[in-house]
Amino acid sequence: MSATARRTRRRALAAELRDRRRENRAHRDATTRVKVSDFLLGAGMPQEEVDRYGSWAGRHIVSKYRAAHHGHAPRTTYKRTKPCKGAPKGRWIKVYVYRAADPALMAGASAYGRTAPYVAEYAPAA
Repeated sequence: MSATARRTRRRALAAELRDRRRENRAHRDATTRVKVSDFLLGAGMPQEEVDRYGSWAGRHIVSKYRAAHHGHAPRTTYKRTKPCKGAPKGRWIKVYVYRAADPALMAGASAYGRTAPYVAEYAPAA
């Protein structure tokens, strides 16, 4: 195979890979992702209880997610915390985000006693 043919083939394969990645990115970005705090607020939990118990609920939810996905962690995003003495504007923390209809949200929140009553009759719009 000549150098020109190899270069042409390599460019064609690169273009094909680029197109596949573009399609995957469009599909990935079309899915709605929610944070645990948004999910709990949607389930009817008051904001002060979400602030107090949301972290522990998130730990239960991520453990259910990892059990269902062979140990893989969910996607992450950043969230600004509420202002406090050491950080008057709040600080940025890394939190997990899930698909809106992910079964791990319901399973994890049902497993935690503080959030179980709120999600017992909650059915998210899929």
